[in-house]
Amino acid sequence: MGRLVGAYATSHTAMMIRKLQPDNDVHAAVHQAFAQVRAEIDRLSPDVLVVVSSEHLTSFSYDSFPQICVGIGEIATGWGDGGVASAEVPLAGAFAAQLLSEGVAAGFDLAFSANPKIDHAFMAPLTLIRPEMDIPVVPVFQNANTEPLPPLWRSAQLGELLRDVITRRPAAETVVVLGTGGLSHWVGTPEMGQINSAFDERFLQHVRAGDLGAILAMKTTDVLAEAGNGAPEICNWVTAMAAASSQKGWGVSEPERTARGPRGVVLAYESVPDWATGIALARLAPEEEP
Repeated sequence: MGRLVGAYATSHTAMMIRKLQPDNDVHAAVHQAFAQVRAEIDRLSPDVLVVVSSEHLTSFSYDSFPQICVGIGEIATGWGDGGVASAEVPLAGAFAAQLLSEGVAAGFDLAFSANPKIDHAFMAPLTLIRPEMDIPVVPVFQNANTEPLPPLWRSAQLGELLRDVITRRPAAETVVVLGTGGLSHWVGTPEMGQINSAFDERFLQHVRAGDLGAILAMKTTDVLAEAGNGAPEICNWVTAMAAASSQKGWGVSEPERTARGPRGVVLAYESVPDWATGIALARLAPEEEP
């Protein structure tokens, strides 16, 4: 069986690259945390990196907008949007094909995109964590910005599916799951530039405690109202947490309030008005630094 050797979650705004001021202590602290994730993943040396993220009406449009889409094929290409350089990213085609097949068999109505183009939601973290683009990636798109938005428990079910697929992969294969997005931020609205640090800190306390049940109890409408139209991207953190958890059978209605995930280690949190986002990075597994 394959092995999940690590799980991480990060914010993904392109502004952390486009508007970086190296002499700004807050900016530097965020980039130092990305450098730590880069070093840890380098030590873990995974065969596959599953990146669960969202997109911003670049790869998809209202003509056809999936709730969950798996990137399959050989190569993904960055859009070069938001000031993040384009690059070609190798895909883990065999893993992606198995995820798509097993997901459909398990009742997930998964879409797929062959040799997809990926925007800054994927490319900004990859640029900072793995600029060599030398680890095969499985890009998994999750809808976090277009109504109707799925409930957070569905994102946990996706994490469980990822974990199950990993266990059925070849024995020598090692995998790291990376969820990207959030935290509080408003995009293209009069509130853009505001950050709700109280929401962010409360969410990160649940991450630290591994209290996935408390996160799943959040209603997406409340997340939108309290933390902005970009905040539902925390669904990608939920998927990574659930992938690293040993718990099974996430509820399809009211989630179990005792649902547990891994105890996360928050590597950085900064409220960054310059980047209009509450920026966070966390190691979800392993608990100890690799």
